[in-house]
Amino acid sequence: MNDAKILLSALLHDLGKVLERTKEYRSQNLPLEFQKVEYAHPKFSAFFLNTLLQRKEDLSPFLKENLTEEVIELVLNHHDPKNDYGLIIQIADWLSSSEREEDESQKDLYLTIPLHNPFYKIDESTRGFYYKLSSLEKSEDLFPKKDDVKITQINYQNLTKDFLRSFPKVNDIEQLLTLMEYYFSQVPAQTTGFITDISIYDHARITGAIAHALYKDYQNQRITSKDLIEIREDLRSKEKNYSPLLDKPLFTLISGDLSGIQSFIFNVSSERAGRMLKGKSVFLDLLSRYSAKFILENNNFTKANAIYIGGGNFDLLLSFIEDQKLEELREFISENIFKLTGEDLYLAIEWIHLSINDLFNFFDKRQELINKLDERKRRKFSELKNFYDLILYPKEENVGESEYCIICGKRMAKEIKEGERLCKTCNSFVELTNSLKRAKFLIEKKSSFEGVPQTWNEFFEKLGYKLDFIKEMKSTGYNNEKIYLLEEVIIKDNFIPHGFLLGSYTIEESDFESIAKKNIENGYGDQKLAYLKMDADNMGNIFKKLADEEKTKERLSLTRYGVLSRRIELFFGKIVMEKIKNNDKIYPVFVGGDDLFIIGTYEKINELALKIREEFKRYTGDSKVFSLSSGLYYLPDNFPLIRGASLVENALEKAKQFKYPEEEKPKKDKICVEDEVLTYREFKEAKEIAKDIADKITKKTKEDKASRAVITKIENSLKGFNPLLEQSLKGKISPPAIWRFKYYLRLYPDIAERLSDIILENVLRKGEDKIRNPRLILVATKIAKMKTRKSRGDENNER
Repeated sequence: MNDAKILLSALLHDLGKVLERTKEYRSQNLPLEFQKVEYAHPKFSAFFLNTLLQRKEDLSPFLKENLTEEVIELVLNHHDPKNDYGLIIQIADWLSSSEREEDESQKDLYLTIPLHNPFYKIDESTRGFYYKLSSLEKSEDLFPKKDDVKITQINYQNLTKDFLRSFPKVNDIEQLLTLMEYYFSQVPAQTTGFITDISIYDHARITGAIAHALYKDYQNQRITSKDLIEIREDLRSKEKNYSPLLDKPLFTLISGDLSGIQSFIFNVSSERAGRMLKGKSVFLDLLSRYSAKFILENNNFTKANAIYIGGGNFDLLLSFIEDQKLEELREFISENIFKLTGEDLYLAIEWIHLSINDLFNFFDKRQELINKLDERKRRKFSELKNFYDLILYPKEENVGESEYCIICGKRMAKEIKEGERLCKTCNSFVELTNSLKRAKFLIEKKSSFEGVPQTWNEFFEKLGYKLDFIKEMKSTGYNNEKIYLLEEVIIKDNFIPHGFLLGSYTIEESDFESIAKKNIENGYGDQKLAYLKMDADNMGNIFKKLADEEKTKERLSLTRYGVLSRRIELFFGKIVMEKIKNNDKIYPVFVGGDDLFIIGTYEKINELALKIREEFKRYTGDSKVFSLSSGLYYLPDNFPLIRGASLVENALEKAKQFKYPEEEKPKKDKICVEDEVLTYREFKEAKEIAKDIADKITKKTKEDKASRAVITKIENSLKGFNPLLEQSLKGKISPPAIWRFKYYLRLYPDIAERLSDIILENVLRKGEDKIRNPRLILVATKIAKMKTRKSRGDENNER
């Protein structure tokens, strides 16, 4: 037995469930020794693997070596194990199956039941929304549908056929995980007697993580054969778990949290931002990913034990690892981050040891770990044994006047680009940005670097990885490399990537000035940029609520944490990215995890903010609990980037903290446009009013064309609109007051009618979706001013 074999056994133990649902296989046609097994799905799992074993010449080198009779036996008997390795698989399977919630209504159903959305655990109103049985290729299939999802054996046959065709080419665990994620993320793990919100893929990967950790504990003699039997019996017992073994630390939960992101990314002038902003952003994403990978591989684990990686964070579940070893790995990462970036960036890494019983209280233990991370961030770089030498000791580099890097201002400029002085580090981020233009793949191979890292690629080589971004793959020559697909989720042409890197990686040929100029159409438009920051609301509270729910029923919350995190990441990394990719009016600074920061033309960004929020509601089953808050600012294209980032961050925080007088706490799900906090419906109204105003001012014919004085007139109408709006919120309406208001705007009847309709709708509309902020008028006129400004060549004709 080895690591690869235990992982293959754990990851593939339930593959037979998918095969069984195709109805293409019959138990009586299986080998006699398989027919003796009680359950059907282990027979089909073993039959498939055995068939491959008989055709070994068609298998990849990895499968030839590791797909053995021993693996088939473990898969076949995972419900009735015959040895210690089988007990490890069974215990891991039981632990990762304990998250399932019984549902008596489905006990008579089988292959027709689709995967239920995971959001119902937080918001009961989303119950009954299901996913189509499909791969992850089409974004529309990732949106749950209400009660109208039909599943047939044909659906299973088509999905399984594609999976089986690719499987023999799998050449390592990462490729297997990618294949299973792509094809089985929307296949329910259990369809009879349970709510089907856990997929085959999610169940398999958590089973694999736990099994591999227990296998390492067994190898290291932390648990014995006798212990495995006792643990199995304790878990089987219906009495309260009592064995000391269930409280013995067997796992290590390791988390990383990147801080200093904003100052690191945005400490660059706007005119140079386009040259290195993307490079810095991608470096940060790779920093957390490859730091996690460095920890995994230096403890002989794979991506199967990564519960979550994204948004500058990671959570890893390993076997029991001695503190000293983890301290050494943490110090190595921190020291090299400091050598490359100085004090700007810090990756806090902490861990706690967990028992089996702790897994059932995963959220509480993770909160304990978050508290340790917060404390670590307050003492950043304190793990460095040579702390004094690195931080306090004066540097020997003699930098004369006018020799500092024009970007960071910290290091000596050793490179000259376009007549400008750049240090080696900053120049490397410029080069990284250039390599990302229309890139499609990330190529990774093992490497090493002995010196002090001064460039982004030297840093990763120091961790042991040489990384290259490429536009097209060669037909051959990738035997020892790993290949990751950028910004796409697809498997085709017999190519299985080692993973899907979702989020914002690639970039078009553009800079902020050229983007801002795209606001100008037909001689009108302001050369400004819109800064948009969006963030999923209340994720901490959502996970806490999920924890409380799981705790009352003694279920494994680890799996649900992984499922929910992955679904949120899919929304930002795939759904959002498909809406902004290859658009020369948008510069995605970062998109991923549970937030985004995008800069672009104000017209496109205004539209995008509303669309993303609308899609998020649909993605979460029209949930009222899951929501997005936004900050939005309009700034000149040469505005200092770090100040712009700070302004939009403050606007986002203002949106999150805003509450009406009668509310005890903020309900969030709002957008702050500079200083004005609006609901998304109010912002939509403002956007439409702005369009009406702009259309009148920019008409080509003089007939009915208005001057820009209309903007001032409409701004002044706020005095009359405000009291009318307040009355409407109380269910009252004053026809004479409305007539006076409409008379004031008599020269602009369309706009007067739109504002009057808001008043009437407020009286008639029930629920919370009423217009409450009259200052949406000022947001509308702000947008209208930008849309109707004469371009610089025509400014003399404006009056």
